[in-house]
Amino acid sequence: MIKELNKIETFDSFQFVEYISSLEKNAELSDVNVGSTSFPVLKMKKNTFVYLLSLPYSLYTKMNESVLPSEILHQLVQEKSDTLTINLPPFANLSKSDASKIAKENKCDLTVNTCHIVASNRSIEEIVDGFNSTRKKHIKRYQKAGLVTVFQTTEAHYFEEYYKLYLDSVNRWGAESTGYSKELIANLHTVPGIRMWVAEFEGKVISAMICIYHEDHVFDWLAASIINEDLKKLYAPVAVQFEVIRHAAENGLNYVNMGASVNLSGVSDFKDSWGASEHETFTFNKQSALFKVSKKIINNIKKIRP
Repeated sequence: MIKELNKIETFDSFQFVEYISSLEKNAELSDVNVGSTSFPVLKMKKNTFVYLLSLPYSLYTKMNESVLPSEILHQLVQEKSDTLTINLPPFANLSKSDASKIAKENKCDLTVNTCHIVASNRSIEEIVDGFNSTRKKHIKRYQKAGLVTVFQTTEAHYFEEYYKLYLDSVNRWGAESTGYSKELIANLHTVPGIRMWVAEFEGKVISAMICIYHEDHVFDWLAASIINEDLKKLYAPVAVQFEVIRHAAENGLNYVNMGASVNLSGVSDFKDSWGASEHETFTFNKQSALFKVSKKIINNIKKIRP
């Protein structure tokens, strides 16, 4: 079963960057203008080095069609920094060869990634037809049992509770670090356009996904679940993902961006099962000579420490 939802707000990338900068010491919001479009970036100073980041908020900033990706990158590399990380999203009207050319022109390293996209500008019936047989079967079981309640929320206590699921998932993946702090996740509900989809069983949160809604799409940003033999047959992660897709289709969104799989084959297979197609994304990195040398020295020190 699913609770009815209120109308969602559109993601505010500037407010998100302001929120991130409020948590980081020596960090500030920088508004970079390219033509008639503004791009929020985060500047941080750590150990005398200046970091310029466009993660992850620039992925959801609507690009002005009159501004070329090459113009965006050219302007951003002019900003003073020791290390620069710029991400361009899927559908940025950029080919791999053009991305390579732009990287070379701006003396950047280029990383080509892929993300999974489900086109939601169709009826939910047509979308479901594209799911594999296992996914269809699990959705029917979740719906028939009616044991899991799925809903969307911005209530603070759910974001605080999510962190426990997140830590459990990170440990299960074998990751060396969490990547996101408890403080960051706990207050994401204050940013317009960020909502959490929750699956509850007997009043307990067993699966959740933090989503970012912007313009014509939704991004599955962070997902985590409790996985054990008792809960596995409730198909809570499937219930959450299905309701995100269903809601996108019924509310006129063009696509659901399921994100990258970070070389986790199980995660990639899960996304493939929803009939998602892979699309290229591009990350541009630029580091000063001094930063590269310092990074190399630090890495060598770490290797020789017992």
